Amino acid sequence: MRPIAPSALACLALLLAAACDSPKPSPNPFETKKETVEPPPLKEAPKPPPGPPEFSVDEEGAKIGWSYILIEKEEGKRKLADEVRANKDFVSGKEVPLRVDRRSKLAVVGAMVHALEAGGAAAVTISTDSRPEYPKSVKFAPSSTGKSAQGCSVVTKVLAERRNAVWSLKGGTAVKSPKGLAGPDMAMTADSLEAAAKRCKDSDVVFVSADPDVEWGLVYDLAAATQTLEKAKLGKVVLLEPAPTAGRPVSLN
Repeated sequence: MRPIAPSALACLALLLAAACDSPKPSPNPFETKKETVEPPPLKEAPKPPPGPPEFSVDEEGAKIGWSYILIEKEEGKRKLADEVRANKDFVSGKEVPLRVDRRSKLAVVGAMVHALEAGGAAAVTISTDSRPEYPKSVKFAPSSTGKSAQGCSVVTKVLAERRNAVWSLKGGTAVKSPKGLAGPDMAMTADSLEAAAKRCKDSDVVFVSADPDVEWGLVYDLAAATQTLEKAKLGKVVLLEPAPTAGRPVSLN
């Protein structure tokens, strides 16, 4: 083989250098590399509107949402009013559901009901475990409903000795039921309620209360009994707290 002439080698070197220095082809401006494509931003799901807090009463006291409120002291009543105001969107003009344990104190239930009424509640529907034949909840009308009630309107309360008494708003003899095995005799109470309601046919309001040491469960049973009468209809239930004296005229402030 004949050796390559130096001049040929020089030409070859020049050609290789020119090839290396040749400009690269321009990228297509309409071509986008996959790795540079950014995903579209994720849309946040709309937040659901805040729901109403749970209103409840048990042996510990009143509760709105997660806040327990002890109403025995004056600052407790102020805190209760503040909590109701903070939830006015769920109270004012609404029928407010209230869950109450049977062992709750009547004074605490009364304070909660009055605070909700002061906050503008149209009614307070109280749910409490009770007898199978009674409704699971009873709607309590605002106390202002009773101010226009007729004097013959029915008043009933649970006495400290666990008997029920029935009389009229203007006062009169209180008919007392006997005491049953687990509290007042509810069958006799129903008879007394029907008789009192028939004497006041133009009023469908009934006022319900109890002596201070009576547990709420018996008060609820009495209120529920007024809604299951066969021969009379008492459609508006008003809670009286503090309780009036049986047989005495009832003052509605």
